[in-house]
Amino acid sequence: MNNQSPMPSIKEIIFQVFGVSLPIRGGMGNSMENAVIIERSLPFNDYVSIEHEVLNFIAKGRDLHSWQKVGQQLLFENGKTYDKLLVTVVINQNGKLVQQTENHYFDITECFGPEKETQSDEDKKLADMKLFLEKLNEAIEGKGE
Repeated sequence: MNNQSPMPSIKEIIFQVFGVSLPIRGGMGNSMENAVIIERSLPFNDYVSIEHEVLNFIAKGRDLHSWQKVGQQLLFENGKTYDKLLVTVVINQNGKLVQQTENHYFDITECFGPEKETQSDEDKKLADMKLFLEKLNEAIEGKGE
């Protein structure tokens, strides 16, 4: 019988260690199957900044000397959209700085593509359409006289 508690998510780890709540869920980002899922957050949909924040917190948590994005690839798999970031990290191994590259995967399906409209956008479009139709009716009625 396994009495170990489940490993916390990356969202929980970032909140516990740094006190910051990001609009993310899912895995640790070390593979496509374990990608960090970035949630759509209106009115802004800036998933790139969220990716960088996650990488900053990972670097701080791992006590990395530095990290730098050196590549990026957009992947489409099983109806989902992923951002695969190739990152060079510098780690301190026994007093010696060592550079290595890593892949980090983000599921950006909720964020990728056109912005979703808010209810106020819908209301404005309906009001504009109603005004247009009223003016059109007035123009048609005016020509019939």
